Amino acid sequence: MSAIVFDKRGQQAWITLNRPQAKNMINGEMFLDLADAWQEVREDDDIRVAVLTAAGDEDFCCGGDLAEVIPLWTGAKQPQTQAEERLLADPLITDKIMLKAPPLYKPVIAAINGRALGGGTELLQATDIRIAAEHAQFSLPEPKVGVVPGAGSMVRLARQLPWAHAMKILLGGELVGASEALIMGLVSEVVTQGELLARAEHYADNVCRQAPLALQAVKRTALETHTLPWADAFQFEMEQAAHVMMSKDAREGPRAFKEKREPQFRGE
Repeated sequence: MSAIVFDKRGQQAWITLNRPQAKNMINGEMFLDLADAWQEVREDDDIRVAVLTAAGDEDFCCGGDLAEVIPLWTGAKQPQTQAEERLLADPLITDKIMLKAPPLYKPVIAAINGRALGGGTELLQATDIRIAAEHAQFSLPEPKVGVVPGAGSMVRLARQLPWAHAMKILLGGELVGASEALIMGLVSEVVTQGELLARAEHYADNVCRQAPLALQAVKRTALETHTLPWADAFQFEMEQAAHVMMSKDAREGPRAFKEKREPQFRGE
């Protein structure tokens, strides 16, 4: 059974973490498969949006499978497979699966089907629209075992949430339920388990109706200007806007509106 299910549905890439028997924890195989999945989303011009979810009804992702990956990284275990050799040979593998380097400017939707603990909560911070099942829970418990959430949370969370909410998650290590996560702004929407995938599909369909170059420019600008001085940020924004305005899609949109039809955006 593959650790990741990659399902291309027209212009959508549905990525499913597929280790429900192991709480969808990220083991070596999932590290590699997820990195490859993000790269395919990045390079395939036909893909306009990615949806990230997980198998099962209890766990989205309960962090890294440390019993498998830590012995490799510390040298306590020698690589025995080609996958393990590749895992050791790529020091940036964590950055790749957490979309830190290189970044992904296409929209990413998360359908959170259960607990997201440790690395699971860190992975969610790399997504844009987050729909949670009402029984979902979130936590960064790393300090309880003497380590830190170093896959992006110490930087991302305080930029994505108000300070006090971010610090409650980072310093408290306690479980945060879906309703509280919604109030904090950690997730976009809370629905029943039965509604979860349909709502994710709704958002993905909506993204696909919009101009892909415009959406990527919006996300790129939001990410790249987050800590820039205002003047530099506005300059970057104007450059992105000018680039989009020169596209064929920017001419197609007004033309379709005038002709009272749905625009046919091609990402050109």
